[in-house]
Amino acid sequence: MAAMAEKTTRQKEELDWLPVYEEDDERGSKEKVVEKYFLQEWEFVKSLLNRIVSDGRVSDPSIPHKIRSIMDKYQEQGQLLEPYLETIVSPLMSIVRSRTIELGVASDEILEVIKPICIIIYSLVTVCGYKAVIRFFPHQVSDLELAVSLLEKCHYTNSVTSLRQESTGEMEAKCVMLLWLSILVLVPFDIWTVDTSIASYTNLGEHEPAPLVMKIVGFSKDYLSNAGPMRTIAALLVSKLLTRPDMPKAFASFVDWTHEVLSSVTDDAMNHFRLLGAVEALTAIFKGGGRKLLLDVVPKVWDDTSLLIKSSIAVWSPLLRKYLMKLTQRIGFTCLPHRSPSWRYASKTISLGENVSLSASKENEQYSYGTNVVDCVSERTQSCQQDEDMDVPGIVEEIIEMLLTGLRDTDTVVRWSAAKGIGRITSRLTSALSEEVLSSVLELFSPGEGDGSWHGGCLALAELARRGLLLPTSLPKVVPVVVKALHYDIRRGPHSVGSHVRDAAAYVCWAFGRAYYHSDMRNILDQLAPHLLTVACYDREVNCRRAAAAAFQENVGRQGNYPHGIDIVNTADYFSLSSRVYSYTHVAVFIAQFEGYLYPFAEELIYNKICHWDQGLRELAAEALSALVKYDPVYFADSVLEKLIPCTLSSDLCMRHGSTLAVGELVLALHHCDYALTSGWCSCHLQTY
Repeated sequence: MAAMAEKTTRQKEELDWLPVYEEDDERGSKEKVVEKYFLQEWEFVKSLLNRIVSDGRVSDPSIPHKIRSIMDKYQEQGQLLEPYLETIVSPLMSIVRSRTIELGVASDEILEVIKPICIIIYSLVTVCGYKAVIRFFPHQVSDLELAVSLLEKCHYTNSVTSLRQESTGEMEAKCVMLLWLSILVLVPFDIWTVDTSIASYTNLGEHEPAPLVMKIVGFSKDYLSNAGPMRTIAALLVSKLLTRPDMPKAFASFVDWTHEVLSSVTDDAMNHFRLLGAVEALTAIFKGGGRKLLLDVVPKVWDDTSLLIKSSIAVWSPLLRKYLMKLTQRIGFTCLPHRSPSWRYASKTISLGENVSLSASKENEQYSYGTNVVDCVSERTQSCQQDEDMDVPGIVEEIIEMLLTGLRDTDTVVRWSAAKGIGRITSRLTSALSEEVLSSVLELFSPGEGDGSWHGGCLALAELARRGLLLPTSLPKVVPVVVKALHYDIRRGPHSVGSHVRDAAAYVCWAFGRAYYHSDMRNILDQLAPHLLTVACYDREVNCRRAAAAAFQENVGRQGNYPHGIDIVNTADYFSLSSRVYSYTHVAVFIAQFEGYLYPFAEELIYNKICHWDQGLRELAAEALSALVKYDPVYFADSVLEKLIPCTLSSDLCMRHGSTLAVGELVLALHHCDYALTSGWCSCHLQTY
């Protein structure tokens, strides 16, 4: 969440860069012209592209690398390049197409022409994503055989030179050809009518795949064993091709091939990459394929998937477990019929004009709202009774159990994929089954579970809330768990774990703000706000401070009517929380002046930060505690000092050091506030301790 906010801020700064230059008109007067550039080096890049277009090829080998070095600077802001994609990609792909037709695929010169161009195109793919780039690829029907021939040329050239290092641009050329084919195979005609080589085949059956299809599938299987980006792109190509209506034979044959790969698992490295490719291809197929096509192969694929998840090879491969989680959830998604559950919590969206008219007639609005609520509740009850009659396949229970196990995984990418799967599958279940899923998720927060379970549980709760699957009636049992997760910090020797749990808990609070009405969140906000601001001001990790502040800002902006919310948001912003010292000594002191925050802040410092394992944090916590004294000297003199003085004799060295520092800082701060500690109070406490 913090990284997202930083990216948005930098994007706005980039968009506000407005170069101004002067231009002479016909009358000789100078007029200032303002042009907004998203790509600062566009003039230089455009000049290089004009050279390539005019020459019909890349004449200077340094040009692709110059352009790639410029594009790489926009890795975090790929959207800034999107206005230029058509201007860059279309002429380059036109050169690839025209020069291939001109020189012929059999020519040895053709690869020297397309490789430098593919370096430029693939650099855009890595920055902007393939979906934005392939929109500007040529997609005539006649290009299908052309692209297959180019891929074949690249493929067999590599096989001949496999003993030496790949030449520059070879990998990029393969990736671009595979991406090009991924849109060309979507031609709205039967591929039999496109394949001109069919005339030379006399033994083909009526439903046999066209030779062109078999050639594409054969290349894709080879690239699915690759360790580079070709594996992912080949999986995309296979999913687009085999889910066509005219590909039942090829689809069945490919599923049989994946069955052989998944059932013959060995420790060989090449076999492992082929296994990754097969699972990734199945994942892409179950994402884009139709339900009628996929239901027939679900039993075979699920048997292979469940056995592979339990195998030893999945233990040491996080990437394989991630793909297996994706495939598992999509199998479950396929087994359940498409439906929009009526029990789902639906947020209300009102336009500005409707809001003004409603506020003008507040009394009537309140009355009608109450009537609508009663009507909605009765309708929801009737529809829920109908939902309970839905038949849920038995395989779904196994899939949900597997996803719940994935929430406990040791790797974040696996837990995140499992959490999204829980949310997606729950969206197609009945209300009773969704309550069972929620209960299973809440079991992940038991004291005996590790930090991975707490993190996965928070991600699952956020997904359920974001999709409207966590009903307000369940919030009383969810919020206490989220509050514990906001302060999750387990010490392990000279360090502690739990920052990822606290960040995920802030994500849950952020999802709450977006999902629910203010009427349903009024009491919840009162519970969450002090804890969110405590984390935003006093957490050791900057990402947790920023995530908690973003969650609080989301609730203030969407829920509204929150006391001093705007003032707090303006102070505890993204940049002010980047400094831990400033957060402790300035941001927290400003927020503590408002009602409801002083005492939670003081308790957080006393119980969690004064005894922290980090010496610098203990010193900073003592200073921050003294900065709060001015708001209530009596409380700090009577209550806080009474708690801290016994801790100065603690057997825990960290507790003793932090408490001694805090007592000294508090006594000095009380003196500055002209609060006198009586001699009787001091002698009483000294004699006691």
